[in-house]
Amino acid sequence: MNLPHKAPLIFAKEVLENKDKHVKVKCLFPQPPTLAMFIEAAAQSTAGFNEEGELAIGFLTMVRNIRRLAPLTHKAYFITVTKENEVGPYRKFFFSAYCVISKKEVVTGNFTLMITA
Repeated sequence: MNLPHKAPLIFAKEVLENKDKHVKVKCLFPQPPTLAMFIEAAAQSTAGFNEEGELAIGFLTMVRNIRRLAPLTHKAYFITVTKENEVGPYRKFFFSAYCVISKKEVVTGNFTLMITA
């Protein structure tokens, strides 16, 4: 993945699936994550849509409906991101996070990025 982040703030590690409006990314955290860390990991996971390697920078502009559905006790999660809408430089996404070990959905929410060239 082509991300400008450095440790310890790079959570998205590997694109596991890339479809037209859907990506699945394996994310690893240095400790059991907070909701803010999940939001950042979901935003980083959108880089999976851009596997051609075009350099673009995204700015998180809105977050809503973030829900913790289960305790956050592990360090490895799968995050699926679905592109819901695109207007000019703005992209609206929905994400779900699943524990790698239990396969249980733990966090869901929506966010918007503004993409710059």
